[in-house]
Amino acid sequence: MTDTRDADDGASADPIDWSADGIETELGWSLQAMYLGFTRTATDAVSAVPGGPRGYQVLVAITTEQPDSQLALAKRLGIDKTAMTYVVDALENAGLVERRLDPRDRRARQVVPTDTGRALLHDARRALRAVEASLMGELTAAEQQQLRHLLARAALGIGQADAPSDAAQPEQPIAAPQRSRRHPPHPEQN
Repeated sequence: MTDTRDADDGASADPIDWSADGIETELGWSLQAMYLGFTRTATDAVSAVPGGPRGYQVLVAITTEQPDSQLALAKRLGIDKTAMTYVVDALENAGLVERRLDPRDRRARQVVPTDTGRALLHDARRALRAVEASLMGELTAAEQQQLRHLLARAALGIGQADAPSDAAQPEQPIAAPQRSRRHPPHPEQN
């Protein structure tokens, strides 16, 4: 199975010898290598966001999805509920989010972004996209988009995979895969 890049970018055939079954052909190795490269560089890209990558994920979720309770948000993102409290506290103290009573359940609080939070998210997202483009520099633009789409679809299917009943419980909660429930964009996002 030999893949080639788009002819217009001047690249030659795939440098991986898939028939050799080397370590680079293992999904786990590739995912770990990309994850380690991503965490090293992405942390710097979102360093202005209180809570770092977790704070960034919270801002993305609350800016692009329907408001939900803090507990539901923690489950959605796979963040321990105690850690989520600290992340939201830090974001709130920085003026990036507000906690509001949930109109459907007055015992619960929704986390909503402020205009300052939206602006910081815009800047952090731009920096993170530059990191991602660098990490995927060996891929064409079309391949980068395809990789994003395939990984997103695979991630949404994680909740459907059955773990053995004797499997150890994960140290960190696993994100609850679901499709985003978009809400209308904020006027400043256009």
